[in-house]
Amino acid sequence: MTIASLDDLSEAQLASLPPDVLRYHLWQQRWLDTARPNQIPPEGDWAECGYMAGRGFGKTRTGAEWLAAAAIEDPDAFDRAVIAPTFSDVKFTCFEGPAGLLNVIPPELVESYSSTDLTLKLRTLGGKTAMIRGFSAEKPERLRGPQFADIWADELAAWQYAEETWDMAMFGLRLGPRPRVLWTTTPKPIELVRKLTAPKAGRVLVRGSTYDNKANLPQSFFDQIASFEGTTLGRQELHGELISEESSGVIKRSWLRLWPAKKALPAFDWIVMSLDTAFTEATTDKKTHDPDYSACTVWGGFRHKVKMPDGSIDERSHVLLLDCWQEQLGLPELVKRVKRELNTAYGDDQDTALIKPLIGASKPNTSGRKPDIVVIEDKGSGISLRQVLDREGVASYAYNPGRADKLTRLHIVSPVFARRQVWLPESDKYPGRARTWTDDLVHQLCSFTGRGSLKHDDFVDSTTQAIRLMMDKNMLSAVKAQPALREPTPPRTVVNPYAA
Repeated sequence: MTIASLDDLSEAQLASLPPDVLRYHLWQQRWLDTARPNQIPPEGDWAECGYMAGRGFGKTRTGAEWLAAAAIEDPDAFDRAVIAPTFSDVKFTCFEGPAGLLNVIPPELVESYSSTDLTLKLRTLGGKTAMIRGFSAEKPERLRGPQFADIWADELAAWQYAEETWDMAMFGLRLGPRPRVLWTTTPKPIELVRKLTAPKAGRVLVRGSTYDNKANLPQSFFDQIASFEGTTLGRQELHGELISEESSGVIKRSWLRLWPAKKALPAFDWIVMSLDTAFTEATTDKKTHDPDYSACTVWGGFRHKVKMPDGSIDERSHVLLLDCWQEQLGLPELVKRVKRELNTAYGDDQDTALIKPLIGASKPNTSGRKPDIVVIEDKGSGISLRQVLDREGVASYAYNPGRADKLTRLHIVSPVFARRQVWLPESDKYPGRARTWTDDLVHQLCSFTGRGSLKHDDFVDSTTQAIRLMMDKNMLSAVKAQPALREPTPPRTVVNPYAA
């Protein structure tokens, strides 16, 4: 029975429908009559649908209507879940709020609701009992174990443990023939939102503005928010625009250059490996006991010649990112990883770089140039790592930032980026873009604005200490511009004006 077909039934036929079926279809008909087109999730075989819209758009109503209908229509009565930033958000917004589940579902279809356990039991069209469970993003571990057919993730940009909660939820999204997740949020430029708005098969994104729902919001509200129009906050909170963190960053993405994918690697004068380590108790996750991320970047220096407008040749050292990774490694595993990475070579035996680049991949020990120096911060866990490496016969350079904080260090090396001396390898699959493994590093560099601005800034530390070392060791100096060749000037004839 389709909703549209109800209009074609006679009174006798309507009267013959089971009461719950009739209630369901009348409810759906009312929703379709009042909902705006962009509040109805798109048709198609999507696995993930995101609603990124301004305040007052109607995101909560959209999520509640979608999840409730999916539960009641399900012939197998699989469990479903709703996740919100806090316990109070789940209870007072997603379940009991004006646009929450209890206020959109016909009361006759509700079997029971527990405000303590955040569980809602519904009667399905097949006469079974379906359950919707509520979870708080404050406790990701509660999602370890439960399984669901559908998940509504509300205001995920405000989740305290965004990535951990999302990952746990996705592990449990495995019931039924087509498990799906619908997320609704006013955007904030956090890592999870950035990832979920990137193009991906099976993913659809719906955008909306506060003004889409103006007919249902008081005019006094719009009078109050008028002052935010044209501001960055207004673009985010009213128009649902994802404001890039990079807009206020020290390093600009446009400063980074691309080394052509089909071009051989340059002949490297030196290769620097830089490590930002973290494996002490102070950087260990108190819940999982996992160490924080350690980050590694590998940079190759080479001479780059540019012909100037006046015909002269400017030659200076540039650097190319050869590899980068960040992983949660304890000291023994980190030592093994560093020793292995120091045996990775780039280019060929003669440093003429005739081999097609295999950036980040291990090559035979007889091929290419290996890192000449490994630089490690001279404090905390970095001291321990250098001591262990020294006992293993691996020499390292101790970098001491002094009193300079992270942001100051980034400002110090920023001129190297501004002069466009830093290169990234171009992607083979996506011409005009850097290789995908550089994404996190570039995002951190271009988004960092000081302590607390990013959840992880390990690549920032690794990069700044590498570039600072190059600057201090005069590795990035410029060669004096050579004048262009000119025709020889004929000798001048000197005449003595006092000669007789």
